[in-house]
Amino acid sequence: KKLNRQIKKLKMENNSTDNERHSELIRFLTESTSMRKTAANSIKHSLYAGGGAFAGAWLLGPVGGLVGGVIGSGIGYLQSDTYDGAVLAVLKLEQTKRNSLLQDVGKVLVTAGATVQSLRSASAFSEALHQFAEQDSVRNGIWKACVDSIR
Repeated sequence: KKLNRQIKKLKMENNSTDNERHSELIRFLTESTSMRKTAANSIKHSLYAGGGAFAGAWLLGPVGGLVGGVIGSGIGYLQSDTYDGAVLAVLKLEQTKRNSLLQDVGKVLVTAGATVQSLRSASAFSEALHQFAEQDSVRNGIWKACVDSIR
């Protein structure tokens, strides 16, 4: 209950603060080294697809390339986490979903040890993102919030 009260305090009073925090989240998603590790999964996925297409084409010609590409894509899908396109989708969120995402990310950060005060300004929010995202659970929680927001 205490966490829920703290989260309610995270609701922004004006849209400019929302926009600044959203910008900080997007900057974090695109610039953070730890979050880039997650992006590597999309590269891995494409390598499986391309490798399968190449191997299939080499062995069986054009039809083999098609079949190999489909099989490689399937294997890549099973081996990768969701990332590709997530940043762009988060950028295009409507205001209500954007606010919900920011609250969900705030919950993840508060659960990890950030204070509500540390999430009030955009620069402090950015600092908390970078500080706490060194923890796997926080990184995973942020990605889950982002993916859930675009579903």
